[in-house]
Amino acid sequence: MEAFGFKIEVKRTGRKKSASISISGNLVKITVPKSLSDDSVRDLIHLRASWIKRKFKEQSLRPTSKAKEYVSGEIYLYLGSEYHLKVLNGEEESIKMVGGYLVATIPDFETNRSERVKFLLEGWYQRQADRLLKDKTDRLAKIVGVCPRSVSIKSYKSRWGSCSSNGELTYNWRIILAPHRIIDYVVLHELCHLLEHNHSVRYWAHVERHAPGWRACRDWLRHNQQVLGMGNDRI
Repeated sequence: MEAFGFKIEVKRTGRKKSASISISGNLVKITVPKSLSDDSVRDLIHLRASWIKRKFKEQSLRPTSKAKEYVSGEIYLYLGSEYHLKVLNGEEESIKMVGGYLVATIPDFETNRSERVKFLLEGWYQRQADRLLKDKTDRLAKIVGVCPRSVSIKSYKSRWGSCSSNGELTYNWRIILAPHRIIDYVVLHELCHLLEHNHSVRYWAHVERHAPGWRACRDWLRHNQQVLGMGNDRI
């Protein structure tokens, strides 16, 4: 389906009571209730055409990062700072931070070196994220006055974190690439859901109280999402 020069994918589901729109690459994805008529879908597209155009324009202006090859000399982010990758030969696999470098050691006999470096890097990032996010959550939860049931790390494609109805917090490990102030915002965003499990006015009042600069942090994430490995823009 196409409209106003956009390629559009419409998904109907019985689980949604309202429509949602997201931008993924060059595609507009629209999820609507099964009962919504085709005419109503077209009306929705017409109504949101300006928003869609604006999001495509914003997407084209965002900083991007080319696909990694996992070789010496590449730059990787960690807590908002840049580190050069250095791949060395050695007897055993390992990865560690040394000064301004991320140093990966790979055995000489390893044939698929890039895949092994990628595996080591992602494992290292996830361990750092698990440790740091649990520490930040514990510290900031005391300030907010809540107690999450659990904290875990996983890989999301289009979100930075989530809060389940029973108080379980889950974070995207890729947020470890962002500066501390951005990570703090994500943690506070999820902790405030333990006070209000929605995005109501009362919820945002809690966020404003504990993270008064949250709008700038949200905008930073939207502007840098592709650099951090995230590609979708949602409404």
